[in-house]
Amino acid sequence: MGLPGELQHIIVINEFRDPHDPRNVGGPKGIPGKYKVIFVLDRPGFSLLPERKYSFSGALKGDSHLAITKPAFSPPGDSDADPITKIKIYGNTEDGNFEFIGLPNEKGFLGKIESEPFDANDLFDAERKAYRVLASSLSYWSVHLDIPLHVYQMESGELRTGNTQMTLLPPSWEAPFAVAPTAELRKEFRGYASLYREALNSNSPVYRYLCLFKIIEGIQSRRARLGTEARKSGVKFRRPPEVVPERAEEFKAWLNGIFPIRREWDAMSLDSIFHREALGKRFNYVIEKALRPLRVDIAHALASTSGELTLSADELLHRERVNKWLPITKCIVRRMLKNEFPDEFLSYLREDGTIAPENSG
Repeated sequence: MGLPGELQHIIVINEFRDPHDPRNVGGPKGIPGKYKVIFVLDRPGFSLLPERKYSFSGALKGDSHLAITKPAFSPPGDSDADPITKIKIYGNTEDGNFEFIGLPNEKGFLGKIESEPFDANDLFDAERKAYRVLASSLSYWSVHLDIPLHVYQMESGELRTGNTQMTLLPPSWEAPFAVAPTAELRKEFRGYASLYREALNSNSPVYRYLCLFKIIEGIQSRRARLGTEARKSGVKFRRPPEVVPERAEEFKAWLNGIFPIRREWDAMSLDSIFHREALGKRFNYVIEKALRPLRVDIAHALASTSGELTLSADELLHRERVNKWLPITKCIVRRMLKNEFPDEFLSYLREDGTIAPENSG
């Protein structure tokens, strides 16, 4: 279901029997009206469900390190006669005023946060508005109490239709131990490999993007250096053409050439990787027109030229753009690594993903 390790959206649509029912109008995303958003929390490193099991929020209790009710914590004013069963959170941005209810799990730890209905343009707009106002509170509690507060999944609902969107992070693939029995890894390659692993180990999309883009920058600098050295020696410096495939029939073979374990590339995976703006474009075009500007915008959101932190990371880390471009960024990195280090990285894979004979050059 989608590309593992990258955020995915699942939308469940109600179809009403009467074809003239106005609730059948609006499409999957919805139309301007009232929406509700639910955030399910978990403790980092401890998933609420087994891998590849998914559930809407109604069947999840959630969990965190924040104790809000008994038995974990007895709030001031709590009594057996009038027990405290939830907390209320208020926030406001230029989008308006918002109210949330924080619900405990059976242990008394904050498990879910549900918004009261508010106005939004569609399901995506509702998620964006709710996250923006709630994230500041989560960050404040986190820094004040020195605890992580991690959102396991988000669920947005259009009250008019009951249509629901679930945003979640699918787990990484499982892979057989199919690697070369021996390998001589140069120091340069080891550096890039360690940064790639750092990206995969992070649950922050922004940090993952920065790690992957750093690999791209490093390879570009390496190529510039090698090109200069080659010209001084009177030798031509070449790398294979690096282009995002343009036609849908090319997508799977292109991916099989950079991912060693054959996958069933479903429509969600392909749609999340191959964006219209990148199809048929050279890597350098995509990097300079989309990836580098995003990297610069993230840097500007974090600090001014003085080095001081100027803006809230919760508001301006461009999460939607990061989530959009992360999948193709990962693919670009893998293709560039394969071209740059052909002896160390996927040397046995041809461009279409077929296995090269052991004695092939």
